[in-house]
Amino acid sequence: MFLSFILPQAFALIENPGTGVSPTALDNVLLVSSICAASCWLGYQMKPNIKLLKSLNIVIDERKLFIAGTMLMAEAWFFNYLLSRTTVQIAENYNWTGPATIYLFFIQAGNIAFGIFLLQALKRPRFLNIIFTVISGWPLFNSVLIGRRQPTMTFAIIIGISLFLIYRYVPPRWLIITGMLLLTFLIPLFGELRGGVWNLIFSGNWQGILYVTERAFSSQQKGDFLELRNAALIIDIANNKSLYGFGTGWWDSIVFQFVPGQIVGFEFKKSLQFNLWDTYVIQLKNLYGYTRPNGSTITGIGDCFMEFGYLGCFIYALIAYIFKHLWICGVNYKNTFCQILYMGLISPAMICLTHGVGTFLQQGIFQLIFIGLVVYYSRVKYKF
Repeated sequence: MFLSFILPQAFALIENPGTGVSPTALDNVLLVSSICAASCWLGYQMKPNIKLLKSLNIVIDERKLFIAGTMLMAEAWFFNYLLSRTTVQIAENYNWTGPATIYLFFIQAGNIAFGIFLLQALKRPRFLNIIFTVISGWPLFNSVLIGRRQPTMTFAIIIGISLFLIYRYVPPRWLIITGMLLLTFLIPLFGELRGGVWNLIFSGNWQGILYVTERAFSSQQKGDFLELRNAALIIDIANNKSLYGFGTGWWDSIVFQFVPGQIVGFEFKKSLQFNLWDTYVIQLKNLYGYTRPNGSTITGIGDCFMEFGYLGCFIYALIAYIFKHLWICGVNYKNTFCQILYMGLISPAMICLTHGVGTFLQQGIFQLIFIGLVVYYSRVKYKF
């Protein structure tokens, strides 16, 4: 994601910094990006904690795991049904609001069920395992067809990691390198066309795909719409005004995700938040005459610096350290719990860079809650 998402925007920002992005601000955002990338490497180099590995190595009863997966699948389809009968309300920032957001929250549990059944189907390709894999994965596959980027990556990751965990299938290195290069062009392409990408592919209109890809990438390189510019200005405000959240912004993200304003009231929900971002919005307008474009993010680069300055970059070292333990436990110990959690956290980890650390915490906590409930029910209870 550093190569496919950050690097192209960095080149575009260097060529077209735009109003407000001074040479100092440009240097700072590139420096912070480099520290974040280095932190990922640093965290993965740290020696694993044996006690933590032992605590993660929970023995699972496969029969109970199948039942838990069935319950998650049924729950996801139930909320899918409710969502299909609900008129989606759109807020001023073009995000969903109202009951649809609650339904969408619970629908995500179906992705966990898809991972559980796919692992089971690859281990034991029985009819029930295969049919439940298809049923649980169908909503996610529909999201892929309408061109949503994160579900597309989630779908590919669950399949790819499952093939590795069960069959130790590793794609050729040239394919991985080609895929990373293609993502550089596909990310802006999907952002522009959404589901129209598949219409072009299925119709065999390769000339149209090439034209739109060139147009989307060229538009990005012109610098008209750069999320890294948001990060550069955020970092500049934090530096000049010493305006840091010290984790309050991440707390606000958790409250935003897990406290339903439709139930407890939006005023009460807002009272639980620190709302530092409102101050940043004012500063962006007053200092630079800049308004963050709707639908854009401040990226994890800007988010981590807004909270803890340069020290905030090391949140990526902690995330890498966690992933190392899950990898060792899932691959070397072949622990099902770590395998499922690893698959569930990869997509939020990418979002951690493209959207922000707060978004990663929202989705990561969701995965921990639902996978934790599955494991609590499915774990083997030894009797001595």
